[in-house]
Amino acid sequence: MLLRRLQLRNHRNYAHLDISMEPGVNVFVGANGQGKTNMLEAVAMLALSASPRARRELELVGPIAPASRIEADVESAGRRMELTIALNVEGDRARRTIEVDGARKRAFDLPGHFRVTLFWPDDLGLIKAGPDQRRRFLNQLLVQVEPGYARALSGLRRILEQRNSLLKRISAGEEQTGALEIWDAELVRVGSEVVRARASAVRELAPAAARCHSEIGGGEHLEIEYLRPPDDLGQAVHNSLAEDLRRGVTSVGPHRDDLRVLLGGRDARGYGSQGQQRTAVVSLKLAEAELVARRTGERPVLLLDDVLSELDLERRGALLRHVGSGGQVVITSVDVGPFPPDLIAGATVWSVEAGQVKPCG
Repeated sequence: MLLRRLQLRNHRNYAHLDISMEPGVNVFVGANGQGKTNMLEAVAMLALSASPRARRELELVGPIAPASRIEADVESAGRRMELTIALNVEGDRARRTIEVDGARKRAFDLPGHFRVTLFWPDDLGLIKAGPDQRRRFLNQLLVQVEPGYARALSGLRRILEQRNSLLKRISAGEEQTGALEIWDAELVRVGSEVVRARASAVRELAPAAARCHSEIGGGEHLEIEYLRPPDDLGQAVHNSLAEDLRRGVTSVGPHRDDLRVLLGGRDARGYGSQGQQRTAVVSLKLAEAELVARRTGERPVLLLDDVLSELDLERRGALLRHVGSGGQVVITSVDVGPFPPDLIAGATVWSVEAGQVKPCG
């Protein structure tokens, strides 16, 4: 998996960017706020079809025009493709258009053409934040490797919207409870598909994450557990009806799933230093990259956004040994200080300043 060329037009603080990437390690150096993260965000969007950090797509459109554009030439299994995401402002929202080799695609059809593994400073939320961030971790992995998962996830969201709306109308006396039957059946069908995919992924992730954790200096044994709905999802949905009607929301289903991360048998959220938690997160991400490679036969492009500064010297070196062992890597940093000289000697280094990217040296 390779990112050959990236072009940005009016994406956040980039008025215009057109760069060619090298197959190995690409390092982008610059002060905070210059656009390093914005560039990685654009690359990630090409894999996920949506921003991994923006709440609204309107945030992505820069100031010089009511539209933005991300284009890339990528290579997968020896095949070259052109991927495009265009955003056009319409009132208080931005309409998204996606193309693969010039052909229009729906949002859930884009993932799988290009694959990445993301390392963000905010990834510590995988340990410390709520369940939604851990579900997002699984979703961002699975849309890239599991055919049909993105479509199922989109369907699940639509089902929940319809069911929750219907619950409120039933509580208001505007509908009968029998109207729920079709949506309950769909929730069980699509929800079970999502749960099966997540359970399978966690079974693969768990041993790989434990091994990576040991290799990068984690002292305690790392475990991950999938907290999923009851096996009989249909019965659980039926049993929750009274509570659902009272609250006006669906209380049972894969939208309530969680991951539990354990260090030495104890929940990592309440145990260990921030450094230990950071090491656990890096281990999960390395395991994710391994899973993508194992399932697809290709290493994903690794995107590391200023994560080295958060690690001590030993763990930093262990991580760089992992990421430098093959495949394409895009790393951002405020300077080249955290990098071993031999890695920098073999890398392509760029400077980033105020949305301008130039080669160093």
